[in-house]
Amino acid sequence: MSNYKEAAIADYSKVIELSYYNANAYYNRGLAKSDLGQKAEVIADYQKAADLYKYQGNTSDYQEAINKIQELSAE
Repeated sequence: MSNYKEAAIADYSKVIELSYYNANAYYNRGLAKSDLGQKAEVIADYQKAADLYKYQGNTSDYQEAINKIQELSAE
């Protein structure tokens, strides 16, 4: 399973490289990293996604990303 997740992370990283403002790519990369236990990197990806969602006016996805950060910070 980790090979699948690592491939997904690489794919999302490539999307981010090509489209820096793709909030969904940051969020989804965070999801993939969470399964591998990379907590600090997960929080960083969720935070970047939240910032981009907020900038884009996407309040529901912004709040979802913030909730994920708060859950991880409470662990």
